[in-house]
Amino acid sequence: MEKNKLALLEMESLPREVFVRQQYMPAQHFFPAHTHNWHQLLYATSGVLTVDVVNERLFISPEKAVWLPKGCEHSVSTAFGAELKSLYINANYQQLDTTKSSVLEITTLVKSLVIEASHFETNYSKTGYEQQVIALILSSLPRLKQDKTHLPWPTSSALYHLCTQLYNHPEARHSTAVLAKEINVSKRTLERRFLKETGMSLQAWSLRLRFLKAIELLNTNQNITRIALELGYSSPSPFIYMFRAQSGFSPRQYLAACKKQNPFTKSN
Repeated sequence: MEKNKLALLEMESLPREVFVRQQYMPAQHFFPAHTHNWHQLLYATSGVLTVDVVNERLFISPEKAVWLPKGCEHSVSTAFGAELKSLYINANYQQLDTTKSSVLEITTLVKSLVIEASHFETNYSKTGYEQQVIALILSSLPRLKQDKTHLPWPTSSALYHLCTQLYNHPEARHSTAVLAKEINVSKRTLERRFLKETGMSLQAWSLRLRFLKAIELLNTNQNITRIALELGYSSPSPFIYMFRAQSGFSPRQYLAACKKQNPFTKSN
């Protein structure tokens, strides 16, 4: 069965209007940049996925999904491993934006429907129960709320590499002046160019990076003290303050809400 599912990636069209593909991505796994001839809704039932699209890095935790319209180039990776599900949808589907990707807040209903559809045969019946489930999935997708906490990525080579360095070392605390010196520009020039390319100040970008990294680490069941230290905080208190300011929840409240919304997550 898995071979048949994998072969779908090489097909020019889908055998049915919707097909669900599921698999486990081990830690440090990476799918290089590619496109599909159909739309894709991708989410993880456990773990966190990092999805790179044009000028954006998207963190997909279990309460979120990413919508990738036909032809949208994307790469997918996971730092700590993830159980993922891909909902492939015929390109004729027009109820979500078909011009750009977006992050959606996935609901328990949609998760349950996708899990149910994942047990269907590749050539499931176009009438009866299977088609009713598929129709309900498609009619539910436009009702999902959009999430705006993506991480914009600059386009110029110097700023791209600077952001890559910050992404790989979220614990580092460098002033804007020090970072500007690393790429041989003035502090003011760095601030102006960064805002122009990302729509955010460097300080706001760095804060969002640490917040999104925190979500990734929280989904590994590491304790809060260890996560705080990994992100460069001297103690849990300033880390908790940052997380609450960004999300409206404490880290523990966030995890409790995730478990409530994702009853299929396995406890360790």
